Amino acid sequence: MARFVPLFSIVIEHDFFAGTPGANWRFTPTPQCAELEKQYCLLLRPVDKGLEIWRESDAASPSPDTVQDLHVADTRDAVLARNAEDKALCFSYEVSCDDPQLSFYTDWPIIPPLCFSNEGLAQNAALVQLQASAIPTSSRPETVRRHEGFQFKAAQFSINIFLSEAEVLNQAVQKDRISRCYAIHLKSKTIRWKYFFTGSLARKKMQIVDLDANEGQTGIVFEASTQTATDSGFALISQTAIPMQYRPVQQFQLREAGMAGKVLIKRLPNASVNKIGKERGPDGQHLLVAEIYIHQ
Repeated sequence: MARFVPLFSIVIEHDFFAGTPGANWRFTPTPQCAELEKQYCLLLRPVDKGLEIWRESDAASPSPDTVQDLHVADTRDAVLARNAEDKALCFSYEVSCDDPQLSFYTDWPIIPPLCFSNEGLAQNAALVQLQASAIPTSSRPETVRRHEGFQFKAAQFSINIFLSEAEVLNQAVQKDRISRCYAIHLKSKTIRWKYFFTGSLARKKMQIVDLDANEGQTGIVFEASTQTATDSGFALISQTAIPMQYRPVQQFQLREAGMAGKVLIKRLPNASVNKIGKERGPDGQHLLVAEIYIHQ
């Protein structure tokens, strides 16, 4: 029976999905990478938040039926490892996501298209944080894949993992081998939240209180906006941008204005990437806002 040993893994962490399973990523090897996987007997295994690459090894586990004097040096992997070269092998993957709103809540480190790579990074640690770099649009493969009824658009980004042939082949015969993990950390886009009030509630003088603020501090502050949903409506917008999350943790309360204002809404609903609008800011520039509508 074939035995597989781990070669490396890739993990994608996104701040937007903190505390959740995360996005549904799809990894598609380029044709050149697929050939390398076939040549070196590699297996791609999708896992939560990433993938694992395993290599088939011919070093069988000991059993009573095996010949006890079989030396590791006699295995196919050992012979290949002794003759391995230092030439670089590039394992390249196009990464797709079935969420069409990915770009609405992702603060890309570089304007897409971009590539995450371990090229030029120190390789002596078990965990390596990949670096992002821009790639020309003309050289980006526009791969389209179908999977379980989803229509995948062109890849959001690509990943290049450079390993020497010696690293790939020695992994199967080294006793104290370490399966290196390559990590990608994506940040959430920060957007100002805006509450639109209509109905009798809009005629009251209101304020939003941040219940998560430390004692003696105001936390996230909301100010009145002149751009309302209706002529008789009222709107409050956050002075600062707030990181978007799949499960927001903010706790905002609506009160009547004043030091001891009456509580009007104990917990205001949080913003969602499903309601993103644009408006003109004080400096004349277009501003992205997460819109929340309340009628009462």
